[in-house]
Amino acid sequence: MGMVIAEGEFVAIHGRYTGWAAKPLIAVDIFRVVAGKLVEHWDVMQEEVPPEKTVSGNAMFAPAQ
Repeated sequence: MGMVIAEGEFVAIHGRYTGWAAKPLIAVDIFRVVAGKLVEHWDVMQEEVPPEKTVSGNAMFAPAQ
């Protein structure tokens, strides 16, 4: 399960994806929707870094509590 944020024409989805690559991927997809139709899409994706290897010590993705 990911996080979905929407405001005006824009919708962003943040999630953790497995099965596409050797390691889990963390991604953010951003969509622009006009009159109920998707008119633009951007994304950013990277391999998940374990919390113990991040500068902050925090996980890149944490499920909702």
